[in-house]
Amino acid sequence: MNRTCTNCGTTFEVRTEDQAFYADMRVPPPTHCYLCRMQRRLANRSERFLYHRKCDSTGKQVISTYSPDKPYTVYDLDAWWSDNWDPLDYGKEFDFSRPFFEQFTELRHEVPRLARIQQKPMENSDWCNCASRNKNCYLLFSCNENEDCFYGSWINQCRDCSDNLTLENSELCYECVSCRDCYALRYSQDCINCKDSFFLRNCQGCQDCFGCSNQMNKTYMVFNQQKTKEEYEAFLQQVHTGSFSEMQAAKERMAGILQDHIVKEYHGMNLENSSGDYLRDCKDAHSSFECDHCEQIAYCQCIQYAKRCMDHSYWGQGAENVYECQACGYEPNFLRFCNLCWSGCSDLTYCDHCFSSKNCFGCIGLKKGEYCILNKQYSKEEYEALVPKVIAHMEQSGEWGEFFPASIAPYGYNETLAHEQIPLTKEEVEAKGWKWMDENQKQDSYMGPPKNIPDAIEDTDETICNEILLCESTGKPYKIVPQEYELYKQLRIPIPRICPDERHYQRLQQRNPRILYSRQCAKCSKSIDTSYAPERPEIVYCEDCYLAEVY
Repeated sequence: MNRTCTNCGTTFEVRTEDQAFYADMRVPPPTHCYLCRMQRRLANRSERFLYHRKCDSTGKQVISTYSPDKPYTVYDLDAWWSDNWDPLDYGKEFDFSRPFFEQFTELRHEVPRLARIQQKPMENSDWCNCASRNKNCYLLFSCNENEDCFYGSWINQCRDCSDNLTLENSELCYECVSCRDCYALRYSQDCINCKDSFFLRNCQGCQDCFGCSNQMNKTYMVFNQQKTKEEYEAFLQQVHTGSFSEMQAAKERMAGILQDHIVKEYHGMNLENSSGDYLRDCKDAHSSFECDHCEQIAYCQCIQYAKRCMDHSYWGQGAENVYECQACGYEPNFLRFCNLCWSGCSDLTYCDHCFSSKNCFGCIGLKKGEYCILNKQYSKEEYEALVPKVIAHMEQSGEWGEFFPASIAPYGYNETLAHEQIPLTKEEVEAKGWKWMDENQKQDSYMGPPKNIPDAIEDTDETICNEILLCESTGKPYKIVPQEYELYKQLRIPIPRICPDERHYQRLQQRNPRILYSRQCAKCSKSIDTSYAPERPEIVYCEDCYLAEVY
């Protein structure tokens, strides 16, 4: 069955398998295409934008994802989880003369919201968001169980790493994208179990290599040429890895080498009947991205250990029967249209910031709630009688079956991950009736003349941490924190010339979009679905041809 997206106008397919899932979840088929559904969910996820504002419970200055002008009641973590307030005190009778989303939005303005999404234990890691169990970390997002790490997104089980995107179980890594099980790896992408190397692409089990791609279990290679140990050590002595200008020259040379190199149709391994990109140990995964250990999923992004889920973005961990949800995890079951609900939640519909709750509809901020609608407590019988009436009302208003509209998202579009995946201009956003966060360009005080950063890390000292640097790309001010500086010295890499946000943006550009294109294998002409667009310069092979050619 084909449908036309009501947001972008494209035609999209609703598979037979999709229809069966919708029937089991008791929801209608979607009106938005896959990308627009993802965009709508991610418009509710702000990770990297942190502000100072006061906790509305204690009056203390706190770090929050909500800027001071946002019209919400915001509590710091300890105040939110305390017993000093009861979310049921905000309960409202459902008004059948008004749209559901209008009533939900009013409730969300009143119920206290978590200043940041953190799960303890967190030690000396206040400037992290969507985070759990981190120690001595700074500006990490979507991060878990890390220590002494800085500036990164989707970072898990890492130590002493800085400026990475999608890094797992690694140590002493810098400027790496989509790598795991690596040690002392720098300026690399799509690598597994690599060590003491620079500028690698699509390598596995490599050690002491520089500027290589599509290599497996190799040592002492330079720009894909085999060297002896002595030749490699002599080469490395001639390369000043602590020099900014020399590292830029190496990046440019590597970019030239990669212009027409061979790539596999997808990134990942151990897949069965699956399509998408960056998948690992998945079975029956359809059009999904960055998912691990999942089965029977479709249109999902960044979830792990999930089964029978569709349109689920971020987290998982035991999720089952989850549809159109964002950031739900830890054994959720039968969740529909929910945002940030975790810890054994079940049978929730249109809930936000609810934990250890079940059988609730349109609720916000519940902790162990049951049989509630708009935070109002009901008996089991009352709840089961009222929910069908609410759904019927939403069907009449055209709201039922749709995730929270981007127009009522709590953030400006450009503060969210939706903007990272589908960038829009301010004019485009406002034309849709969505919010935009204007950046305050005013500088409150004179910062002094621009700092001339020495080319080599050896020519710097700790005083650079007292300087305000200006991004060479955007002109924005940024600083080097002492822990970050010590890591640069240890890894013998130069001081970055651009601000953390711009570094993140440049790493994002190295990743393929979450879109699949129909192509043919460049070797055997087999039909493939790949995230490499047809106009890309890479030579795309199907998995069989790639493995035969490279390994």
